Amino acid sequence: MKHHLKGLLILVLAITFSLPQGGLAKSYEIPSIRVEVSIQSDGSIQITEYRTYEFEDSFSWADYRLPLEGYSSIGNIRVAEEHQPYTNSNSEKPGTFRVQRSDEEIRVQWFYNADDEQRTFSISYTLEGAIVIGPEWSEFFWNYISSNREKDTDSLDIQLQLPQSVGTDSIFSWTRGPQSKISLINSTEGYQLTAANLDEEESVKIRAIFPRSVFDQQLVSVTDPDYTLVSAREDEKEHQQALAEQQRKDARFAHYGRQLMIITSLLSIGFFLFFYRKFGKRHSANHISATETIMVPGRLEPAVAGWLLQGKTISSLHLMATLLDLARRKYFVIEEKEPEKGWFGSEEQQFEVKETDATPSDELTEWEANLKNFVKEQIAKGNQQIDQLFSRSSYQASKWFSDWKTQLNDYCEAQEWYDAQSYKGVYANIAVQVLLLIGSVIATIWAGAIGVVPILITLGLMAGSAGIIRRTPEGEATYKRWKAYKAGLKNAERYSIGSDLLDKHAIYSVAFGLSEKEIKTMISRNEDPSSAFIWFVIYPNSIHSSSNFARAFSSLTASGATSFPGSVSSGAVGATGASAGVAGGGAAGGAG
Repeated sequence: MKHHLKGLLILVLAITFSLPQGGLAKSYEIPSIRVEVSIQSDGSIQITEYRTYEFEDSFSWADYRLPLEGYSSIGNIRVAEEHQPYTNSNSEKPGTFRVQRSDEEIRVQWFYNADDEQRTFSISYTLEGAIVIGPEWSEFFWNYISSNREKDTDSLDIQLQLPQSVGTDSIFSWTRGPQSKISLINSTEGYQLTAANLDEEESVKIRAIFPRSVFDQQLVSVTDPDYTLVSAREDEKEHQQALAEQQRKDARFAHYGRQLMIITSLLSIGFFLFFYRKFGKRHSANHISATETIMVPGRLEPAVAGWLLQGKTISSLHLMATLLDLARRKYFVIEEKEPEKGWFGSEEQQFEVKETDATPSDELTEWEANLKNFVKEQIAKGNQQIDQLFSRSSYQASKWFSDWKTQLNDYCEAQEWYDAQSYKGVYANIAVQVLLLIGSVIATIWAGAIGVVPILITLGLMAGSAGIIRRTPEGEATYKRWKAYKAGLKNAERYSIGSDLLDKHAIYSVAFGLSEKEIKTMISRNEDPSSAFIWFVIYPNSIHSSSNFARAFSSLTASGATSFPGSVSSGAVGATGASAGVAGGGAAGGAG
């Protein structure tokens, strides 16, 4: 159940957080681990572990972390590669290693240079107090690979050698771990284990019992006078019974989990459909033509139309479109300045906003007037350059933009294009999906990885709650008209656009988030765009061609959209001795 929950958390985090990847990250694997265990006649244990690493890209260190459990002391720590010993040093130079100790573990870290290759390192050490010694029998219980390690293990080989041979009826061993992947063979010399395809959350422990007589009786003493073979066997029998009972319990809960998985999935889909049909079914607007057009379908401000078409979101594109629209309505003039040389000889376009002497008679909305006044204040302060208009004081600009968005959003919401009743369906669906998500998590804990299916369904339908929000009949009709207009602008090369509306179409295109290429195409098809954009003056010494004007306008909108607040992308981690029946060890490690 523990590894099921761990797998669930990893999967949910992977779904929730999608991180951009700039390229293939370096990685490594430890496909093979071989452990040689030699029990000495004085009761000490010599362990040598060979770890084979496969590196992709460059690596310079690896470590081996051994918990301070199951032994009283550790010493004679060594690291080697191909029989070449590493030097114990804190220099971090290749061919050296160091040993660090905390309250919980011993950490051995060694240094090397590896690049896209396979390397095998050996870590060896001597344990004292790792064996429970009774009057007649002794026990060594060791965790050879930890369930907290970072990598899967394709091949595991373990060989234990006793100080002297015993009869085959005098050595007993039991394994803890994935039994279907493990093969253990006892011999007169000790035991040998092989395992394959071990997942990183799977551990392999071996409990071995053998006669005390294998030791030099002058060098060892009894550590547990109550320890007997009978008690150990009884303890192992109880463990196996508990394990079998746990397996039966897991199977029973897995059955419950699969049933719960089906129930939560069906309920999740059913409730979503219910709320959608009751609150989110779209109103018909069949009386409105969906055919693309370049006829402006109404008097909506560009930012308002953009808010409607872009799912009630507000970005720097809407701010830029509003500034351009104020210029079109003669409040400002925008001028392209002589390009300045940038890095590597590139030319950086510069644009400035200037006030006009005109006194337009049209009425401004609260948010339009707010922008007009803010820009005038910035111009008075000498901040008339487009890319500096809002960035000179980032905190003030961000605060102002937040207030401006609130004003614009309130204005748009007041148009009552969205059905307030549909939000009841959104909140009800989210509440139900959260409850079902809890049930889905329980189903996954019980049923295992397959239980992730209802989690994905409930998370998806929870996010899909936004789809329940519907527009009012008037909002649906308005949306359909402006959507057809946006489609027409995207295909403006099919139409002949006159100079009288060219600048208006271009500003709406900015608000709708059309690409630079689409806007350039629209403007460059007009023979004399400068007569349409009387409020936009390009650099006097440049050639006043249609394509040059389109380039300048595109640079202007890109400069503003990427430097204004809310800009959008243009591409849009002493020890205790051994106890009977308790495994010591459990080493883990990493590399970097």
